[in-house]
Amino acid sequence: MNKLYMAAVVVIFLSGCASSQYAIQFDSNPQGAMLVCDGKNWGYTPETLYLPKKVIKDQSELNMSGCTATWVSGAKHRYGTIPLNQYPDGVRITAPRPDAPNLEEDMSFALKVQQFKYQQARDAAAAKAKAWADLNQSLKDTAESIRKNTPTSTYTNCYNTFGGVSCNSTSY
Repeated sequence: MNKLYMAAVVVIFLSGCASSQYAIQFDSNPQGAMLVCDGKNWGYTPETLYLPKKVIKDQSELNMSGCTATWVSGAKHRYGTIPLNQYPDGVRITAPRPDAPNLEEDMSFALKVQQFKYQQARDAAAAKAKAWADLNQSLKDTAESIRKNTPTSTYTNCYNTFGGVSCNSTSY
């Protein structure tokens, strides 16, 4: 088996969008096929996996034949080779569903996957919004606590007058 291919499978679990990463977006038509690479289930298409660019630096192609898209009907498609010189910064590869029975089942499941991913994104956005609101409230509470617990300073100015000594005090 190709050494680059083995290295890719070992390190493809790294995720991130930094410029040191090569993005491979696995897709299928219809979407919602299970993505499996060398026996590891990565979820349902579309799914983006990241590969460190240093792993593919001197390569002209990336063999992804160990990755398959499998629809709930049992239809399968094996991904192929990616010509890296054509796609130096990342690629989207789409697996077409073969002409097999139960297309309606696969399309129905694709809709369910899309709805599930939408709900996940919505939940993640709500969690982030709550975290920001909690942080904002914590900062407000801290500022109020500092304001309440900061001792006040008093400035007293005394001077002589014809009737004796007169003093004015100012607190701030």
